[in-house]
Amino acid sequence: MTYKEIFETELKKRGLKWCMSCDSVRSHKRGFVLFQAPDTVHYNSTIATRKILHRGLHEIAHGIYGKRAGLRSYQREAEAEQFATDTMHEYGVSVPRSTVARGRAYIARRKRHGDNIIESKKQSA
Repeated sequence: MTYKEIFETELKKRGLKWCMSCDSVRSHKRGFVLFQAPDTVHYNSTIATRKILHRGLHEIAHGIYGKRAGLRSYQREAEAEQFATDTMHEYGVSVPRSTVARGRAYIARRKRHGDNIIESKKQSA
């Protein structure tokens, strides 16, 4: 199974749609989820490497778990990173060490700065 097929299988299993490009002002390169009917993972990538697969699965996790009440942003990010790692392992795909390190650094940064990271980006736009 290719990395793209894994990504598409997980989207289908979770009832999510995949948008590679639309008129959203947000970048499809990094990926994001819009909660609508059906919930949509916006991610413009060929899903050709393990790193990109992990990032895509991370976004799928956000689509599955949504904005669960009571969780801080860094907790949601940690949950998404764990889902991506676990899912790759289920398919027999190893996660690159650099990807794990990047995820840990991102979670630590979100924990330090909280939701201020997002708010500051919104204000500067």
